[in-house]
Amino acid sequence: MSKEEAREYLQNNTYYFKLKSYEKSFEYNVSKNQYINLEFAYLVELSKLDMCLRELIIRISLHTEHFLKVKLIDDLTKNEKEDGYHVVRELFSKYPFMLDHINQKKYNSACADLIHKYENNWAAWNLIEVISFGDFIRLYEFYYSLYPEQGNAIVSDLIWSLRFIRNASAHNNCLLNTLRKPYAYTHLYDKKKKAIIVNKSLISLLASVPSITKKNRKKKMTNPVIHDFVASLFLFDEICTIQVFKKKIFAELKDFIEGRLIKNKEYFSSDNVFTTIYDFVKNIVDYLFENSL
Repeated sequence: MSKEEAREYLQNNTYYFKLKSYEKSFEYNVSKNQYINLEFAYLVELSKLDMCLRELIIRISLHTEHFLKVKLIDDLTKNEKEDGYHVVRELFSKYPFMLDHINQKKYNSACADLIHKYENNWAAWNLIEVISFGDFIRLYEFYYSLYPEQGNAIVSDLIWSLRFIRNASAHNNCLLNTLRKPYAYTHLYDKKKKAIIVNKSLISLLASVPSITKKNRKKKMTNPVIHDFVASLFLFDEICTIQVFKKKIFAELKDFIEGRLIKNKEYFSSDNVFTTIYDFVKNIVDYLFENSL
């Protein structure tokens, strides 16, 4: 890009602070105090790819949230020990702040009418329509702590990773600026150990992908963005009950990875960080897509 093109792009498409953050993913020469062969166009391309990725993540997250709610209400409905009201009373007893969260939406949200209608008589099936995703996760985990289900363990292990990547995408936080220097202080960070703790269920799921070595999955999973993105894919695969729909979502993701993502691959092909992460994620998407057929 010329200086004029760069100036025009910054003026009309983004702002300097956000675009500059993507330079962290490129190789840096400490002795020369400069990035190696970094062009402005590379930053622009990475920011565009980040936007496309965030849009895909939001779509997958919304579908996953829906199927999580379907599962919870279906299990609750079939549970002869539960009427749908009892679990909510117990939930509010454990997390009283959830009522405050609901009341904050009483006059300024699309679910305000539901809140006025059911505020003194909540059941699980109307509560899930008004609470945040974080509070829904609390309800989900609380229900299965009362009524454990062996097959639900993987879902419970991956669900907070979905929340992190979903919220980051919804708030337009940068994701692809962390490829070389990962985020440190996320939900995966252990303050005592001062390290990222990888989800054991996710490691177990990745072991089923034949094209990924133990060393590679261990290394890549220490990046919270990669970890949570991959976790969200496996969670969707686990929770989605409509095979045709599952195939459609993974086909779209596969098209993105094999199409738009590598449209300008020459910008990144000489950098081992970019190429190894690409191969890692592509192998996982290929595996999930093939299993959906």
